[in-house]
Formats: sequence, structure tokens, C-alpha cells
Amino acid sequence: MLLPVRGKSIGLDKGKCDLPFLSHAHGDHTSGMKSKEKIISTEATLELARLKASAVSHPGTELLNAGHILGSTQLWAESDGYTTLYTGDFRVRDGIYTKGATPKEADRLIIECTYGDPSFSFPPLEETYSQISRWVKSNSNAILVFGAYNLGKAQELVKILNEYCGVSPIVAQESEHFNQVYEKHGVKLDRIVVGTEEAEEEMRGPFVAITTPRIAKRSFASKLSRAFNRPAYSALISGWVQKYRSNVDTGFPLSDHSDFNDILSYVDLVNPKEVVFVHGDGSHLMRALNKRKGTLFASLGGSSP
Repeated sequence: MLLPVRGKSIGLDKGKCDLPFLSHAHGDHTSGMKSKEKIISTEATLELARLKASAVSHPGTELLNAGHILGSTQLWAESDGYTTLYTGDFRVRDGIYTKGATPKEADRLIIECTYGDPSFSFPPLEETYSQISRWVKSNSNAILVFGAYNLGKAQELVKILNEYCGVSPIVAQESEHFNQVYEKHGVKLDRIVVGTEEAEEEMRGPFVAITTPRIAKRSFASKLSRAFNRPAYSALISGWVQKYRSNVDTGFPLSDHSDFNDILSYVDLVNPKEVVFVHGDGSHLMRALNKRKGTLFASLGGSSP
């Protein structure tokens, strides 16, 4: 989507424009950004995304915390007396190292709806953190392998294991760049990088590891069990475990996005005249809002505003 603001077309997580806005560093939002010299974003986001651009501002715009991952922001913009808030990926709840998204009233709200189905209703984060802790402690003599994406989810999980379990997990080399940026920006993460002497020593006994969801399957846990001659179990960290089955021993509905009811609550806080849903299926949300507000209040994204 392109947003015209005071003489510039601002790309909302889109590089083909006069001046791009990058909400956060996940790869599905960074397309077309590598060639840009200036980006509306945070320093942390540019570092995580390995972009050499300068972080800039633009008249009529304001960055607001999105609560998704380190450095993630929303864009609030005013042009010709009309205001727009674009959330990017966002979470309204306070996490173990993040504050929930900051709302600001706007005429139009462009809001992501990854979990825009009413079947998604996440428990309080503290409850999920405690569930993870209980599972780790009840399997203290086993190898435990968590599946979590390298950026965002892995760092949140490391922090949970540190603070709730007193465990320093073994982490993939692929996540280490992100871990180092997090620490640079004040998020301490006690972890052991796979392939190091420290990791080899840790793996002489029961250990906890974090890898990608693609690897952390029952089959991988079985291989570890045979190799180390002790029980091994796998777990998936994702909001999707509430809807889909995965080939793991257990799953925890931990997401850095907002669920159905949180999205609806955020719409109320922003108090817009118009809502556009992007980055997901917003049909359920659209029907819920239009029933409350009127048939023209909410629409599905897909074209430039």
C-alpha cells in the first residue's frame, strides 16, 4: 500500500515508493528495501534486517510502538487533515521484553489480521509462560527441542527459559545475529550457541534447544534420543497450534500477534471512521465490525488507499 503524505508517497512495508516505511524486520515485510538509502523505521529494525539505510522521519508522521518484536512500530500519518494509522504486525499485550502496542486515534485504521478468525483466543501471556516452565521442569531429565522462528519468537523464548526456568538454551547459529542486536538494545539473553565448546559440554546431560519449526519435529527428537541415549521431546511455539496439528509432542499458543478479540479491542481504542484489514483474512472481523458500526465501516485490503 502507498500512503500520500505531504508530497511523498510512503510505502507501507513496501520498497517501491518515494519513501518506504518498514514496520519491523521480518522478511515478509522487507521486500524492495535493500536499495533504499532512507527508510522511516527504527535503528533496531534496520540492524535486525541488515539494512544500510538511514532511519529518517517525515513531516506529518509519527512512529508508535507496535509490541510485535524489538524495534517494531506503527505509522501514524496526517495529510490534508485526514489521519491514518497503519499497525504493521502488532501485539496489544505486554510481553516479557515488549510493551503492548500504543494506540492513537485516527480517521482510518489499516490493521493486520493474521489471527482474524474468532477461533483464535490466546490465553494471558503469563499463563503461557508458566505452562512452558512447567513442561520444562517436568521433563528435567530429557532433551527438549522447541520450534520457534529465529527472529522474535526465539528471543522471547530464550527470555522465558532464562527467567522462568533458570535455563540457558542452546540456540541456532542462524539466530545469533538477532540475539546480538537484541542485547545491544538492552534485552539480555543467556544462551549457548550450537557448535561451541560450551554447547558440547552442555549436551553431555539433559539440555534445552531452540531451532526452527521446520526442524523441531518428533522425528528430530527421536534422532536426538537415539544419539544421546535419553528421552527427547519436541514443542512448537506458535499461535497456530490453536487451529492446526503439528508433528510435535506438545504446543504452546504463544504469538507476537494479536488475536481476534484483541484486534477488535484495538479498533475501539483507535476509534476510526474506516478500517482496512491487511496481512490476513479479515472477513470475520469485517462482519463483526460492520454489524456494530454499519455496512461501510470495514473493508478488506488489497488496493492502495
